[in-house]
Amino acid sequence: MELIKDAITHVAPEYFNLKTTYEPSGIVRERVFCYELYHQIQCRMTPCHRLSLNGEVDKSGHIDFDRTDRKNPDFVFHVPGMHEKNTLIIEVKGTLKYRQKIMGDFQTLLTFISKYRYKAGVFILYNHSIAELITAVGKKFKELALLAGADSVYILTIKEARSPCNESVLSHLLRGRVL
Repeated sequence: MELIKDAITHVAPEYFNLKTTYEPSGIVRERVFCYELYHQIQCRMTPCHRLSLNGEVDKSGHIDFDRTDRKNPDFVFHVPGMHEKNTLIIEVKGTLKYRQKIMGDFQTLLTFISKYRYKAGVFILYNHSIAELITAVGKKFKELALLAGADSVYILTIKEARSPCNESVLSHLLRGRVL
């Protein structure tokens, strides 16, 4: 978790909001942020890391996954070719505009933990705080926080580049705790 938090804090501002010809102040592009986050994580991993970091592993044809569970998480830490080393699944969002997609990401994290032996999940939200996330999602968080695996879903938020990364656990949101 510390490796991921450190990597997030080293993602430069231009990856939080991509300047364009039509919007000089920048637009949120999750994939641009994810590519840089991948790079920052890889820079911090040492050769002794036993796990691989892969981006957007396509589960669409995976015969061990139920058809409705065949999602493409933004990142997975695992040992390719074996379920026993399924370690961490990560979903990333840079905006709160699409509440249904955020809820879908949390559902994916919980499903991979409860059904496919991933040890933990991480939801990364950049450009926003945990308070803004809770306000945007509202009562749905209470439902999610009670589901199997909620103790293993971490939420990392970073409001702006090079600021501290805040951490919480999905199940703790019921109790109003932020780590």
